[in-house]
Amino acid sequence: MTVWRFLISSFLQRMIRIGLGVVFLASCAEKIKNPAAFADIITHYQLLPPALVTLTAIIFPWVELFCGLALIFGRFDRGAALLVCLMMAAFILIAAYNGYRGLNIACGCFSLSAKEPTHIAVNIARNLLILIPAAVLLLWPAPVWKTGDAA
Repeated sequence: MTVWRFLISSFLQRMIRIGLGVVFLASCAEKIKNPAAFADIITHYQLLPPALVTLTAIIFPWVELFCGLALIFGRFDRGAALLVCLMMAAFILIAAYNGYRGLNIACGCFSLSAKEPTHIAVNIARNLLILIPAAVLLLWPAPVWKTGDAA
């Protein structure tokens, strides 16, 4: 089997979708329960005005929830993959920019504790590990077989 056929295989794509979906469901749970704590973390990034911090803290976890569910259930999965790619690219740029500014901020990915700053390189690496499979889903979707086609 060639690398290309493996990348577009239904099995691999299903595993990527489920894996990414679970990551995003885990990520959004605490943020949905406690948007004020998430807003506090967003404030530490020093990138948004207060009105946008609150709006982001309320809306963003629901976008993560949508992406997680869409990926797991295979509905709107390419749109969800696009959103995941955009989010991860933004997070990588934000982490790099904060590193440049000398800020070591809790990312807010899975914990809402602002007292847990993380290493910037670790954040960037983790986001790349999410971006790459999401890009595979987006750029090389599994072929849709017609009924009666041999697999």
